[in-house]
Amino acid sequence: MNIHILRCGSIQVSETVPYGNAIGLKNSAKQLTAANKDRLTLPVCAYLIEHPKGLILVDTGWCREISPSGVYDPKAVREILPPHLAALFHPVLPEGMAVHEQLAAMGIRPEDLDCVILTHLDPDHVAGLRHVKGAKRIVLPEDEYFWSCRTVFKTRQPRNLWYDPRIERLFYRGSPLGPNRWAIDLFGDESVHLVNVPGHTDGQAAVLLQNGGHFVLLAADAAFSPRNWQEMITPGFGFSRDWQKKSLQWIAEMAADPACAAVLCSHDPEAAARRVISI
Repeated sequence: MNIHILRCGSIQVSETVPYGNAIGLKNSAKQLTAANKDRLTLPVCAYLIEHPKGLILVDTGWCREISPSGVYDPKAVREILPPHLAALFHPVLPEGMAVHEQLAAMGIRPEDLDCVILTHLDPDHVAGLRHVKGAKRIVLPEDEYFWSCRTVFKTRQPRNLWYDPRIERLFYRGSPLGPNRWAIDLFGDESVHLVNVPGHTDGQAAVLLQNGGHFVLLAADAAFSPRNWQEMITPGFGFSRDWQKKSLQWIAEMAADPACAAVLCSHDPEAAARRVISI
């Protein structure tokens, strides 16, 4: 099983987003008003998995329309994102780095994808969905879909970026995996699990890939980098700090397992610099 790390643009955010160690209105205000000089540039990663049962794409990064010329374009950003999210993310998508552009460079068409997994519905993970709608399946945990439609998450997750009637909404079930023992066995063979890691959003899924006695964990935004679980610093962007801590504790346990080949975070510059991991 090969995991290709696709860097699909970047975000320029306040340091309190990955390492805020608190959530709430005060923290949100810092994130929205941070000066450019105080912002961190972090990658936005998606993952292409060569699995025995086909090609799987995890998340989709930014869409080309948000950065038409490959540079930060405030006007283009505001056409895709509402003002508060435009102020938060400052997205950039260099030429050739949109998900469909990278797949094309590998000789892969959207219709060649056997499954697209969405870990959660924040725009930096789903904006590129428009480029791969030809995939055979698009799947999402029901808990993420349901609550995003009805609660505070709708302010973070513009419906026009991700809504597609073809999305399969899968239910978490009882499992030995995860901080709350909820997971989805995608193929029924334990090779791909969507593991609930709440805190950033209610329904967020980490993706656990297992083969030959080893595993790789795609942590989504439960952690922005290993620093989060190594120092137990919770991200400053979420809905429940208690659940963020529980998710980080579970990730730390998984990272310490001798069978762990890698834990990859969607916004970790060091992970983004890697190209392919095989298990």
